[in-house]
Amino acid sequence: MPSDTYWNRRLNRRRALLGAGSAGMGVAALGLVGCGDDDDSNAEPTKPLEEKQAEVKSFLWDRKDTTAQAVKGSIYQTYTTADATNLDPLSSPSFTANAWGSWYYPRLMTYKPGYRVAANGEYEGYLAQGVEQPDPTTVTFKLRQNAVWEDKAPLNKRPIDADDVVFSWKKFAEKGQSRKDLVKLPDNPTGPVESISAPDKNTVVFKLAFPYAPFVSAMAYSRYLQIMPRESEGGYDPRNETRSGGPWILSNYQRSVTFEIRKNPNFWDKDRVLLDGFDIPIIPEYAAQLAQFRAKKLWTFGGLRQEDVISTKKDLPDLQVDSNAQGRTAWLTYFGLQPGSPFLDPRVRQAASMLIDRDTWIDTFYNVSEFKKEGYPIESRWHSHISAGWEGFWVDPRGSDMGANGKNFVQNVAEAKKLLDAAGVKTPIETDIAWISTGQYGVTFPKHAEVIKGMLEESGLFKLKQINPDYQTDYLPKYYFAKGDFKGIAVGASTQFPEVDQYLFAYYHTQGSRQKVAFQGTNGDAKSDKLIEQQRQELDAKKRMELIKEWQRYVAGTMPMIPYPGQANTFSLFWPWVGNYGVFRAWDVESGRDRTETAIWFDKSKYTG
Repeated sequence: MPSDTYWNRRLNRRRALLGAGSAGMGVAALGLVGCGDDDDSNAEPTKPLEEKQAEVKSFLWDRKDTTAQAVKGSIYQTYTTADATNLDPLSSPSFTANAWGSWYYPRLMTYKPGYRVAANGEYEGYLAQGVEQPDPTTVTFKLRQNAVWEDKAPLNKRPIDADDVVFSWKKFAEKGQSRKDLVKLPDNPTGPVESISAPDKNTVVFKLAFPYAPFVSAMAYSRYLQIMPRESEGGYDPRNETRSGGPWILSNYQRSVTFEIRKNPNFWDKDRVLLDGFDIPIIPEYAAQLAQFRAKKLWTFGGLRQEDVISTKKDLPDLQVDSNAQGRTAWLTYFGLQPGSPFLDPRVRQAASMLIDRDTWIDTFYNVSEFKKEGYPIESRWHSHISAGWEGFWVDPRGSDMGANGKNFVQNVAEAKKLLDAAGVKTPIETDIAWISTGQYGVTFPKHAEVIKGMLEESGLFKLKQINPDYQTDYLPKYYFAKGDFKGIAVGASTQFPEVDQYLFAYYHTQGSRQKVAFQGTNGDAKSDKLIEQQRQELDAKKRMELIKEWQRYVAGTMPMIPYPGQANTFSLFWPWVGNYGVFRAWDVESGRDRTETAIWFDKSKYTG
């Protein structure tokens, strides 16, 4: 392989970054060994790209709908990487409770799946059969009358009613980690929901403080209002037990070991549920996950690293390959804003952004160059301060629409040094950089953070001390929810909200539940707050879209946080006996437990395990 080719230079740099920043892990352990030695005299002849593209096209999954042939029954074999903090989605400090609660606690609305193509965010009734909005600030939900709770004490198939919804909303408003996204409170005057009432057992009325465009959509989202029975207050321990009102029951839970999900025989729409359930052991190590998948003990492998897709498919040609659209999540690098922090100066934040080689980072974790060489159809994009997957809303940092502030996304070490000099900051900046090293965000996440640390330090402008806080006791309270009250830099995940307003408000508005841009004397950014507030109240779709674009252009200049560099479309592998895999495509994965997992079935005729 010629050493002066563009991608060889890029991959050599990728190797160096991963080798230097992986806390003692060698390149081979990361699965990023690249092209090997330069001496290719014994290599097999390379097929023409056109031939490779034809081969890939022949085995890409066509998402065939096999519902008509589906046979009910069987237990799906999958896995998860970490345990839940607890099982109460309305009061837990962690998203993990919401993720698991979406299996069994219903919501008023749900998202319609895309049929063989990506979903578009359209929603429909779930626990609510109908929605009325007699005026812009009143929303009425009519509940279905055939919904009951699980046949287990103290509920014993009691009907799900409006009192359960009111109970759940009030608990969410008091304890929910995302309550500030929706609830108007004394310390959150910008919240859209003023009150809730239940005129009768089948009717719930929300009163809004102002016309709020995404409200009905928000009622479909798993991180907000999951409906719990009022008996969960004293009738059972919701932190360690569940009572289902949806398609699935948590039949067996062994902390730190496994979750066993089973079909709910009393679900109002049980006839559409094809599987009998899911076995979900907790497997934190990537090598063990991959080994289980290759041995056919896992039917799919959602955490498969992209650099392992090509080789795994070649080793196991029976595997099916599906191409996935770019996601709507942009994880974040954010800054400590304590008094005296250099990151209070926007020029320092801009400089840090200019030290990130976005193309190399994307290639490293999405394997772009190797997929292209093998003929896989792939496209990469840079994130702005919203994900590149938000079609129609996203402003390309490299495009003309971003304007002059697009320069802050381009790697430019010399310009970064000038900005730090102008800010009067002594270099290298010596401070902490923190991220979790456990599996709550998946097994690849720590490597994301290691490479970001390596890029900042490679410039010579930063000298960073690595901190790996405990997720529950340190990271969540002292970094993630600390509003900038920490030292140095942190790298963390962000929620894939189903509506862009929810992301903007939660992470970037001064009153947001997850905001990281205001602390003590730093009261946030008034212009950013105003634009966020304007777009959430704008009912004209085109005007609202332009406000969101204007916000992106503005914060590209202030750089309150550095979004992850970008992404490419990804490829997933699955065994062919997973019927309807990817046919019904979720808008929000967690909220799709009632519309996507219910459509999957076990095709025994294709089973070779």
